[in-house]
Amino acid sequence: MKTAFMIFILICIIGISGCADQENDSVSAGPEDGIDPQVPTPDAESIFSGFTVSDNYKDWSIWPGQGPMMEGNGVHGDYITIYVSEDALPLAEQGGMAMPYGAMVVKEGFNSDRELTGLYLMYKVEDFDPDHNDWFWASYSPEGNVRAEGKVGGCINCHEGKKDIDYIFANV
Repeated sequence: MKTAFMIFILICIIGISGCADQENDSVSAGPEDGIDPQVPTPDAESIFSGFTVSDNYKDWSIWPGQGPMMEGNGVHGDYITIYVSEDALPLAEQGGMAMPYGAMVVKEGFNSDRELTGLYLMYKVEDFDPDHNDWFWASYSPEGNVRAEGKVGGCINCHEGKKDIDYIFANV
């Protein structure tokens, strides 16, 4: 199942380039950003299908030391659940380690009534954004509509304080 998912993602990356610019919070990568134009930009819509259908993130482990429906800080919701792809789980368990390329972290955000309000993705893509440890960021509605993707300024700015531990808050 993991191999099929990785092949799916590779096909998506090879076959699709560019990303949506939404409300100036998403930034597509290009040569002016220091990104190799030969390296396709991931596509959040295709990736969503990959981590929800092909390799259902709900079957992944919850981030070590975390639990379901933990209290959130309001940015992603009143409650959150954080899942980590199986290829990144050993490093997440160690804490403070850089995630491998292909790693995914999916955060579910819920309102005070515990209704899903959004999904948030960190996806490590080689050569995508070397200045920010190659993380591709995406935000989705509960239905999977892409709200923001790529070098999302709000995500990067918030996680910048954790750059020494691979931009991950729960990685300690």
